[in-house]
Amino acid sequence: MAPSRKDLITAFENAGYELWLVGGAVRDNLRGVSVDRRDYDYATSALPDSIITICESFRARTVTIGKRFGTIGIETDEGWCEVTTFRGESYCPGDRHPDVSFGHTIHEDLARRDFTINAIAENTITGERLDPFDGLADLSKKIIRTVGEPKERYQEDPLRILRGVRFVSELGFALEPTTQAGMTSTVESLRSLSQERITAELERLLVGSYPEQGLNLLSAIGALPIILPELAGMPDCEQNRFHQFDVWGHTVATVASIDCQENRRLRRWVALMHDLGKPSVRHVKKNGEWGFYRHEIVGAELTEELTQRLRLSKQDINTISLLVRRHMDRPTLNDARLVRRFMNRLDGHWRDMVALKRADNASHTYDDDEYHDGLEIACQRIEEEDSAALRAESPLDGHELMEICGRKPGFWIGRVKDRLSEMVLDGEIEPGDKGSATRIALQMFGRDQDSEGKS
Repeated sequence: MAPSRKDLITAFENAGYELWLVGGAVRDNLRGVSVDRRDYDYATSALPDSIITICESFRARTVTIGKRFGTIGIETDEGWCEVTTFRGESYCPGDRHPDVSFGHTIHEDLARRDFTINAIAENTITGERLDPFDGLADLSKKIIRTVGEPKERYQEDPLRILRGVRFVSELGFALEPTTQAGMTSTVESLRSLSQERITAELERLLVGSYPEQGLNLLSAIGALPIILPELAGMPDCEQNRFHQFDVWGHTVATVASIDCQENRRLRRWVALMHDLGKPSVRHVKKNGEWGFYRHEIVGAELTEELTQRLRLSKQDINTISLLVRRHMDRPTLNDARLVRRFMNRLDGHWRDMVALKRADNASHTYDDDEYHDGLEIACQRIEEEDSAALRAESPLDGHELMEICGRKPGFWIGRVKDRLSEMVLDGEIEPGDKGSATRIALQMFGRDQDSEGKS
C-alpha cells in the first residue's frame, strides 16, 4: 500500500529538511473548498537526489521525469503529489524554458511564482504560514494579481497568461487591471507555446465553474486569433431576431448553460463549436434577416479540423464533429420512426444532444423547453422499449457496396449505408437481408439488378 501524506511529511522531518505545502492546495484550503488531488504540491530544501533517497526510505514510488527542474513525483494513498526543491529561475528573452537554479529559502521560491494567491506556503511541520505578496488579501477580495511586474511574469513563461484566464474560469475571480493589461500587451507570446500546453489549459478552462468569464477574457485580451483562430470570426457576427446575442455571445452562453457534471467536458467542447460554421455561411435572406443555411454541415467540417489541431483524441474528434453536424436535427415527437433515426444517427450520444439543445436554447428569444422535455421522454421510451432497433446496421459493408455498384471509394458509401440502416431501423428490410439491400443500392444509382446479371 502506498504511504500517506503524513508518512511523507514525517520522513522529511526526520531527515532534517524543510517541507512546505504550496500552490493550489493552500489556496483552496484557505477558501474552504475541497482540494484537487492534482494540486498537492510541496517545496523543500532537499535537493532532488535527497528527495529520492527519502522516498526510498519509506518505499514510496517515484517519478523522476522532472528531476532536472527539481521536481519528483511521489505516490501516496491519496494520489500522486509533487515535491520540488526550492527554486530560483532566470529566463532568456523569447525562451519559455527556464534556466533552473536551486534556491536556498522558501521566500526565494515563492518570489518566482505566478500569482499572489498561489504564492502562499504552509510549513507541514510547524503550521507556520508565509504570505509575502499579500495573497490572502487578494483571496478575500477575489482578485488574481501577478507576483511582481505582470509583463515580466508573462514573458518568462507565456503559459501564465492562460493559467490566469483558467483561474478566472475555475474560481470566478477578477483580474487586477494591470495583470490583465500585461496579458494584452504580451498576448503574441502565446505563439511560442506547444499545442499540448495550450489544449491542457483550455480543457481546464472549459470545465470550470465560470466558463463564460474565462472565454470572454480570452476574447478581451486578444487571444482568440492566436490560440483559437477558428473562433475569431464569432465576436460581432450578428444573428437574426431569434437570438439575443451575436454568435460569440450566444456560444459563450451555450457553454455556460452546460452546468451538469455528466459529460461536462465533452458537452462544453461541443457547445463551444456548435455554431462554428455560422460566420462563414452568413447571408441575407429575402426578408432582410441574417440566414445561416447549412451552418451545421460547414461547422462539422471546421470542427474536425480544429479538434485535430488541438490534438484531442480520435474518439473526441469523431463525437464532437458528429454532435455539431446533427445539432439542428428536430424529429417529430409523435413519430417513433423519426425519433429512432435521430437516436441512431447520434451513436449513443442522444443525452448529450438533448443537453446541447437545452443549452443552445438558453439565449434564444423563444422558449423551446416543452419540445426538449418531450424529446427526452420520447428517447427514453424508445431506449427502454426498442433498444434492439437502435443497433440497426446496413446489411452491406463498404467493400460489398463497391463491388455491387461498380464504383470507387467515396462519400457515396456512407450515404448508401445510412439509407440502408434507416430502412432496417424502420422495419422496411430485415437485419442481414443482403438481397433486398443489394436491390435498393442499385436502384439508388439507377441500375437494374436483372440487367446487371445479364451483362
